[in-house]
Parts: sequence; structure tokens; C-alpha cells
Amino acid sequence: MVQSHALRTQRFHFGKLDFTRICGEAGAFAINGAALLLLLAPLNMPVAPPAEPQAIYDYMPVKPKDNPKPPEPPKQVEVVKRTSPAPAVLPQKIEVPQPPVFEHAQEGDTQAPPEQVAKVDPGLGNSITKPLVGASLEYETAPAPRYPIEALRQSLTGTVTLRVLVDVDGRPIDVQIAQSSGHRVLDAAARKQVLAKWRFRPAMQDGHAVQAIGLVPVVFDLDR
Repeated sequence: MVQSHALRTQRFHFGKLDFTRICGEAGAFAINGAALLLLLAPLNMPVAPPAEPQAIYDYMPVKPKDNPKPPEPPKQVEVVKRTSPAPAVLPQKIEVPQPPVFEHAQEGDTQAPPEQVAKVDPGLGNSITKPLVGASLEYETAPAPRYPIEALRQSLTGTVTLRVLVDVDGRPIDVQIAQSSGHRVLDAAARKQVLAKWRFRPAMQDGHAVQAIGLVPVVFDLDR
């Protein structure tokens, strides 16, 4: 197309200008130039730099640490103190009256031994200022003590020997345990009953009633 334009120019007459032809040729040049620019434009475009790789983070949840529990304080162990049993009293060779025997004793039941006469030591003389010691006491009334409930539950038995001080009117004014039965509950029941309920015949000396101290056995037996 360019060569044809050059040939036509050689036959152009400078004396007469054809504006129509000039405009047509100018338009053709403009169109060809625009087409050439469009073809060359992609070659001059800057190449975009490659995209930077994005870092990929893996998220792993962290399990919270369990706080260790504080150690439990040591438990206090209650120490149970065991009361040692009362030492057994060695039996003494003492002549005492035949003891009354109580079986499931109820208050009001009386069982007294045969009448006995108080023995007086002849070496004491006529003037007596102290109670007669070792006298054989004679029962006036001897109601049996109630068998303690605790002793019944545990089937406790035994014989309590009491040292009794009898006044001139036959009332016991002091009762002490001379020999234990081995069970406090039986000892306490016997002492309480003798001191509160029992009556004795006063010991006599020279026709006069005197105080006397004697031993009284009380038997607790479930088999009779």
C-alpha cells in the first residue's frame, strides 16, 4: 500500500492540489499508524512481577495445662484412750456371814441370812470409844438391789464385798468397797442399795448398842 502511494505522488502535479485526495491519504496513514501502534503496544507493556507466595500458618489449639490439685491435708486420727480396768483386789481370808444372792433382783425382795450376834473383842475393855472392827453384822432388812440394765445387757456377774459402818440405831452411815466384783456398775449398785435401803441390828456390848464395822458380801448372779 505504501508503494502505490509513492507512484501516485510521482504523477502529482504541483500546480493543482487535490484536497480530497490529500485527506483520504492522510486518513489512510492515520489508520495504518494506529494499527501499527496497536500491534506494538503489547510488546512494550511492563511485565508484572510474580506475586509473592503467602505464608500459610497452621493453627493448632494448645490445650490448657491442668493445674495440679493441692495435696489433701492428712486426716487426723482420733486416738481413743482405753481406760485400764481396775486392778483386781486379792481375796482376803475374812470370816463373813453368808451373803444374800440376788437373781434379777427387784426392789422390795429381801433375802437375809440367819440371825447372827455381833462378836466383841474381849480385849477392848469396858470403855469403847471407837467402832467395833470385824464385827459380824446381823441383817434387819436387806432388799435386793435392782440388777443394772447395762449389766443385764452384758451378762455381768460377780460378788461385791462391802465394808459397812453401822450406827447404834442399825443404820449404815458409811459404805466402802472392800473387794470389787470387777465391774464398776455392779459395785456402784450394791453400795447405793446398802447405804440407802439396808438396816442392821446394832452390835451390843455390856448391854449397850455400839457402832460396828463389818464386811457384807453382795452377789449378782443371773443363773439362779
